[in-house]
Amino acid sequence: MSALGFRPLATRSGRRTASRACTFLTAALVAACAGATATPTTLPTAAPAPTAAPTPTAAPTAAPTAAPSPTAAPTTPAAVVPFELAMGKTPLLVPAGDDGVKAGTAINDFGFDLLRRLDSSGNLCVSPSSIALALAMVQPGARGATATEMDSVLHGLGSDANASEIVALLAKLQADTVYADADGYPLEPDQTPTPGQAPLAELTVSNQAFVQKGLTLQAAYLEALSSRFGAGVGLLDFAADAESARLTINKWASDRTHGRIPNVLQPGDVDPATRLALANAIYLNAAWQDPFDPAKTASRAFKRADGSTVKVPTMAAELLATYSSGPGWRAIKLPYVDAMSMIVVVPDQMSSFIAGANAAAFSKIASKLTSGYMVDFTMPRFSTESRLSLGDLLAAMGMASAFDPAKADLSGIDGSPDIVLDKVIHQANIDVVEEGTTASAVTVVGGRGMGLPPPPVTFHVDRPFLYFIQDSASGAILFMGRIDDPSAGA
Repeated sequence: MSALGFRPLATRSGRRTASRACTFLTAALVAACAGATATPTTLPTAAPAPTAAPTPTAAPTAAPTAAPSPTAAPTTPAAVVPFELAMGKTPLLVPAGDDGVKAGTAINDFGFDLLRRLDSSGNLCVSPSSIALALAMVQPGARGATATEMDSVLHGLGSDANASEIVALLAKLQADTVYADADGYPLEPDQTPTPGQAPLAELTVSNQAFVQKGLTLQAAYLEALSSRFGAGVGLLDFAADAESARLTINKWASDRTHGRIPNVLQPGDVDPATRLALANAIYLNAAWQDPFDPAKTASRAFKRADGSTVKVPTMAAELLATYSSGPGWRAIKLPYVDAMSMIVVVPDQMSSFIAGANAAAFSKIASKLTSGYMVDFTMPRFSTESRLSLGDLLAAMGMASAFDPAKADLSGIDGSPDIVLDKVIHQANIDVVEEGTTASAVTVVGGRGMGLPPPPVTFHVDRPFLYFIQDSASGAILFMGRIDDPSAGA
């Protein structure tokens, strides 16, 4: 989960950095503005429902009254609270006709920019899609240099020109959930699953904004959330009871990640000055197309990044696989039962490989993957989690104005110059075992080669490696990371 925070200028002498970070299938944004004197406007609202999905057709009613004083103390112990949903009247835009490929490329370029700036050692799991989508929910409210910088860092993902691309990407990702028929095979597109049936592969992407009751939002910003993300605005009272607001946002995130991210916001991540929190959650649970036989899993040696060796449980299989190699790398594609796959890359030199990595380079590797190889394959089971504080890193990547009280221009959110980004919190985790993966999904579809079959290949993943879970149609990398030591589990 990713979180960005906005703080009131009146209580801020400089930029605050997040004390905790988060990760996995979830992204969130936390924000505040100067004072609590904004005049409330009339917003369309739905009935209180802390876990209800946004409904673009919700009937409008009057907005709540102005926010309480930020110094008001809660009168009851902090607890998850119901909240009203305010919805824009604009329906989702018509999706772009490319299945979100342009959006996926922007996300991948952003992800590799981020990867180059993260710690160069240790296990890592991040969701570039989650972080980028969370930031893209801020961008419609950015103006001037702040908007220009955000467009540059996000490679245009959140811009007005790419609004229909976001719609196309989200529609494609939601379509990656598949169910089985009576024989265990994936249902055809025109078939309907049985009520209550568990999916073979599940990928869900959720977007939600939370704002202070009584905060004035610009109509154009509310409509952008509705038309691009299908997102509503949950009305919470950070000023009177910040802790209950935190617990409510955490409950939303936990519900949408099946309990894998129960506490994305830690105590202190929101307070009475918080005015806005924008959240994105991504959940994946997918079985391998060809599961590994647990009986073949054995303790095998893995050479860690520091040169030492550790014995770890390692899966093994003889695969008819999509495989390739190039100068300084070897790679294999492991498909899931739906339109997603994991691409595992073992570089000869990790740091130099990451230094030259971008969306185009990754796409080139993916395009070279060739089907028809018989591969003697091994790979460790692994489980890892990352908690990252991204505010300073994003500022260093080129969007410093959004975090600078003297320069931030996010006036498109509420019409005032008083909002500034304060925190970016990201949390991600992944479990890879014989049956499949729980985290997120990417799919690569490979064609069978012509002519003589390629020679057999031995590919033992027994040293530090990278992994990428990718959606095949858009190419978007939903999760990626590095494993330096499989024995250091989450």
